Amino acid sequence: MKTFSRYHHILWLLITTTIWLTGCSEDITIIKPGAPIPVVYGVFDLNRSMHYIKLTKTFAGENDPYTLAQDHDNIFYSDAQVFLTDINGNNKMPFTLQTAIPREDGLFPAYPNEGYILNQKLYQGDYMLKVIIPSEKDTLTAKFTFVQPFRVITPKAGFKRFYLYEDPILFSWYSDPGAGLYEISLNLAYEEWMKTGVSRVCSVNYTRQLNISELEFEKDRYNYRFYSDNFFARAGTLIKVNDSVDYRKPVGLKLLITAADTTLAKYLSWYHLEIDDKVNPNGNVDGAIGVVGTKYSVPFTGLILSQRSQDSLVKGRYTKKLGFINNPDW
Repeated sequence: MKTFSRYHHILWLLITTTIWLTGCSEDITIIKPGAPIPVVYGVFDLNRSMHYIKLTKTFAGENDPYTLAQDHDNIFYSDAQVFLTDINGNNKMPFTLQTAIPREDGLFPAYPNEGYILNQKLYQGDYMLKVIIPSEKDTLTAKFTFVQPFRVITPKAGFKRFYLYEDPILFSWYSDPGAGLYEISLNLAYEEWMKTGVSRVCSVNYTRQLNISELEFEKDRYNYRFYSDNFFARAGTLIKVNDSVDYRKPVGLKLLITAADTTLAKYLSWYHLEIDDKVNPNGNVDGAIGVVGTKYSVPFTGLILSQRSQDSLVKGRYTKKLGFINNPDW
């Protein structure tokens, strides 16, 4: 939607090793692997002019999976062609391969990473993603329709001061039958001043996924009542107490409300299921594992926290030990 950026963790699941194990003892026997299976993942957003497709493949072997994953050819295809067309296969729009994409900090920061990028504004309608892999004599396709743009009713467009303490905060937007999942995301930027006099700008993000069943339906709109404790608890968990920090000061706030189409919603609901056999019945890529879906995001930028909201950050039970001060410019 991330945005729906949080779903990047799905990509690691999609490229992990396909290994079959047998036996009940502590000795593990690895059965000879089968042919690699293509994995395709992409989320298109009408508000963006840069679109990304992740194309990988499953792999297996007798060596350690972490070692195998360092081999580019075990994860990626070297000759793939990726492009969009209209639903009839016309108006070809090719993606460009981008290699050596840096990974975020985590377990696999040094491993190879690449993706396919389309630098073009897209519009509402029906599309088909096509992936041709000559070395495998294989062609993959996925049809999708953009989720409709929706209008947020509350908060009103153009608002600036966010009252993150008046619980519950009402969010409401016009409903869309093509949407299967919504997400509210808050991002707080803050300056972190060290006792040495050095400073840097950091941020903390809180995201809340909302199934349709969690929303209140009223005539032609959905309502959701947001409680601020969840945001402050999240900030108190992600931001660590650091004796080297002199103080922290909030400097920016962004709000993003996103709708995901029903295809992506079903796929993500499956992903979070606690099941042993992760064979996703909700993927829409013919001939591959994965999903190609759409989302639409409504951003609110340049926001500031009200005075009492800042007081909650400075003195609240979740964040009072983190050294926050009020921003006098707000």
